[in-house]
Amino acid sequence: MTSAHKGLVLDFGGVLTTPLLPSVLVFERREGLAEHAAVRVLLGDAETVRRTEALERGALTQAEWNEGAAALLGVPPANLLGRLFADLRPEASVIAAAAAARASGSCGA
Repeated sequence: MTSAHKGLVLDFGGVLTTPLLPSVLVFERREGLAEHAAVRVLLGDAETVRRTEALERGALTQAEWNEGAAALLGVPPANLLGRLFADLRPEASVIAAAAAARASGSCGA
């Protein structure tokens, strides 16, 4: 059975980019936070996890997310998500695989 649907869905952080954790740890050092403080707040607080999921669905703006997370972390909210992800880099092998899939026609254009 064949399907008329073609596509390839890839996650951003840690898939199309280098892993998230090292970037978050560098962010903590830059911001003067204790090691793993951001990890505990961003992954260990149920409300923050809910707000992150809402952000990913587009139900919460980045500015709203920044405000809430910054308050819990005790850091300025300006470009918080950008500061957290500042050290992410493209994951060349995954990007190359996605480009090859697209070029082969096995996913949408």
